Amino acid sequence: MLAYNHERYIAQAVEGALMQQVDFTYEIVIGEDCSTDGTRDLITGYGGKYNDRIRLLLQKRNAGMQKNFADTYRACRGRYIALLDGDDFWTDPHKLQKQVDYLEKNPDYAICFHNMQVLYEDDQQMNRLSNPNQQETTTLEDLARGNFIYTASCLFRKTFSELPRWFDQCAVGDYPLHLLNARQGKIRFIDEVMGVYRVHPGGTWEILSDSSRIEKWVATLEIIGYQFDKPINKIIRDKISLWHYKLAELLNGDMNRARIFSHILKSVMVSPFNRQVSKLDLLKIILHQAFPRFYGCMKGMYR
Repeated sequence: MLAYNHERYIAQAVEGALMQQVDFTYEIVIGEDCSTDGTRDLITGYGGKYNDRIRLLLQKRNAGMQKNFADTYRACRGRYIALLDGDDFWTDPHKLQKQVDYLEKNPDYAICFHNMQVLYEDDQQMNRLSNPNQQETTTLEDLARGNFIYTASCLFRKTFSELPRWFDQCAVGDYPLHLLNARQGKIRFIDEVMGVYRVHPGGTWEILSDSSRIEKWVATLEIIGYQFDKPINKIIRDKISLWHYKLAELLNGDMNRARIFSHILKSVMVSPFNRQVSKLDLLKIILHQAFPRFYGCMKGMYR
């Protein structure tokens, strides 16, 4: 469990982990990254009360999300690891037992995950299930096309003790870890809602602008792609191409035209045989930026 400025949520996360009913021993390893609110005091209280089940990793100075992730992962001693951010929580007391049982009986599977309730604090009309049409069994190739595993839903075999050096350069920790684990076997989906993923304004990802999120995601995919063989690299580079196009489309209308054209060029060059991005759509953005009056006339003619 990673904890940083989760004072409002951390108790619910810890309680959801403590309530698990299992026929094996498990520990809750909490990496606390020098929060500026009362998060550390809360988990220290839990650690004192449940010192037989909770181990605290208290950073001496703010390490940042990726280093805290890697340090906490390294501290885990179990045969299996489940992930839970401090602002999410589990709702099913048998979650861990169900996932461990499946992986114990199916050694050709490396990861097991489940459906989550996605809770939007600011607009509950947007609440939804995380994976409404999810395939039951997927592979590394499927995961390379996009992350469909919500962090708090995931349990996997601990097949390596150290994360690679390039991991710290990524903007997120869960997706590259899922890809590394998927090298070891297939992925199983359990179609049961066993937890809640919370979307709130204070989330580390939510506070970023749309364009900043995409740019960080593209940079992460660039790092990840080179760590895998050519077929997986090709899938990831196709996704990078598509994200560059989406970023150019998002920025369309911005006066920073050089930046837009840069992303258009990368969209074409990153994966020359990419079929996901329409060259006509790219041309439209170029015309809109370079020849706005001409573009307006053409658009009017074909309405």
